[in-house]
Amino acid sequence: MSGGWRLAPVAEARALLPAAPVAARRLPLGRAIGHVLAEPVRAAAAVPARAEAAREGWAVAAAATEGAGPYAPVLLPGLARVAPGEALPAGTDAVLPAFARDGAMVLEAVAPGEGVRPAGEDAAAGAVLRGAGHRLGPLDLVLAAAGVAEVAVRVPRVALHGADWLAGMVRAEGAELVEEGAELVLAAGLRAERVLCPGIAARPGDGVGVGIIGGVPAVLLPGDLPGALAGWWLLGRPVVRALAGRGPVARRRMTLARKLASPVGLTEVVMLGAAGDAVTALGAAVAVLVVPPGREGYEAGTEVEVEAV
Repeated sequence: MSGGWRLAPVAEARALLPAAPVAARRLPLGRAIGHVLAEPVRAAAAVPARAEAAREGWAVAAAATEGAGPYAPVLLPGLARVAPGEALPAGTDAVLPAFARDGAMVLEAVAPGEGVRPAGEDAAAGAVLRGAGHRLGPLDLVLAAAGVAEVAVRVPRVALHGADWLAGMVRAEGAELVEEGAELVLAAGLRAERVLCPGIAARPGDGVGVGIIGGVPAVLLPGDLPGALAGWWLLGRPVVRALAGRGPVARRRMTLARKLASPVGLTEVVMLGAAGDAVTALGAAVAVLVVPPGREGYEAGTEVEVEAV
């Protein structure tokens, strides 16, 4: 091509795409799992709201059991039986173990608060339960016990044009697929109305670029699967994660089984199998290694940082 066209470094192409997290929206807690909190989640009320039994037994006023023992039982008729999680009746402040009572006779003294979960033990009203930036997981559904019904999260809107096979990957990064109102477009085989970067210095990745489609920033993907996947790993995925407020992709270390040669000046995306060798079959890949443009490769036995597939 003429006009001074060149392959742009990956970092330069990425800088042409949005990097700031999208505006927050409020979702019911159950629908927000997998998304990143845009603001702290606070307890709507104390948890527990009032003192409750921490064990099975009899609710008592501890002072009434003072001095009680097997040889000096105390007569306390009419005690209420309580199970763990039940609120203590008014006027009681301890839970007598079930075995410490024989009929109406109390055989053991208890101290105030014994066998009890005090009000606010888990969280005081207004306490921060999860901080902004936390990615909600299934365990966070317990926040409902603190009166949390909905939360503010970041959910990018992404449009797919000719790249429907990416749908699952996009959703896994916390984005929502839309046809209108997108904040990012991932397009394969579609001409952009404006091309910002016609190509990146990557292998594979011939044809990966950045443009504008419908007034929206777009990652332009080639028609071949290896190149399109490289475009997703190098540009699409990082941008979607940035819009969702997620941090960098978690990495782990892996040992290369064989020597890996890589061209200087190009960022190379290598699929690795479980044994640490380069593979071409997608079904055999367990990790992705991104070789920076300044390296000629790695010797066999080198420990490298990889991203899980």
